[in-house]
Amino acid sequence: MSAIRSPKDARLADLPGPVVRVVQLREFHIYDQDRMLAAAQAGGWEPMPADELEGDDPKDFVGAAMFAAETTGELPGMDWLTDAQEGKLLLPSRGDEVADWSTESIRVNFGTGWRLSQAASPYSAPPQPESPHPDFAALFPLPAACECEEEDCTRCDWCLTPRTADLLCSALMWLAESAYDDAAELKDRPVTQEDDGTWGVFSRLPQVTWNQDMQWRRGLARACDDLAGDLKRGNWPQPTCAAEEMILHLAIDDASDLLGTSDEDPTHVALPTHRDDHDFSACSEFFFQDHDVLWLYNSRYNESHDGANGGESLVPSALQPGTWFENFLNVPPRAADRGYRR
Repeated sequence: MSAIRSPKDARLADLPGPVVRVVQLREFHIYDQDRMLAAAQAGGWEPMPADELEGDDPKDFVGAAMFAAETTGELPGMDWLTDAQEGKLLLPSRGDEVADWSTESIRVNFGTGWRLSQAASPYSAPPQPESPHPDFAALFPLPAACECEEEDCTRCDWCLTPRTADLLCSALMWLAESAYDDAAELKDRPVTQEDDGTWGVFSRLPQVTWNQDMQWRRGLARACDDLAGDLKRGNWPQPTCAAEEMILHLAIDDASDLLGTSDEDPTHVALPTHRDDHDFSACSEFFFQDHDVLWLYNSRYNESHDGANGGESLVPSALQPGTWFENFLNVPPRAADRGYRR
């Protein structure tokens, strides 16, 4: 009977009733290892064969804890530290799919811990001061002046100037703050036409990204920080994935818009001038391997996002939002353990 009600091979659109995804986070502290393992085995659990166990878990504590989570919820010798859940209604119209048919990784963000928030009280350690504004004049020293304008003169080559780097870094930092704020508020809800640009960065992205979840959006915020970090270290911003390419395109547009207010910023005005200042067209030319990610603004991809063409996506696999954070093979990757700023 259950197979008729909910066939295991059915896709989300084939199921007549609502489908709810519940993801559970549990953490256990094993304070008495032998006692806990004995209790699990007494309940019917068997550890994995020795040749299949990882070197850091030779007794299969992970397997025993998973057995406890699936059965009694706890065992003698272990304490339950964390129990959190996240749930969402899966909707075909939003591009959702049941896990067994999903083309994208399932990610859930449980947020920061409540104890961490509690620790940030008036009685806790004072917050660290913000890092000083980067000295872009020192980070991007200007070449000696040359006005020969000869075609092969290396001294006349375009350079990333302190003033250009300053505005570009400011744009990336603003994008990062906006993305972190909006990801926290928007969570897993889709962006829609009715939002009318409410969601800053995410409303500006191609429509094929509008159904992404909170964790994906936080990854985009981190991409802003990563590119700003390149500049703060005195390097050209070098996109390592499609997400960073899209962010850098947005930042170049925003940096150009900042020109109208840059004369009011004493830090910017104090930077040395150069003929290549604020040449954002050159930034678009030199910072990217290609501009393929901008194809996603084409209306044909918006139509596939809206469910035309029989529901089949026209977006090339290399530009699917689920692949945006996959590292380019010809660029050194970012540190995998760098985490998130907030």
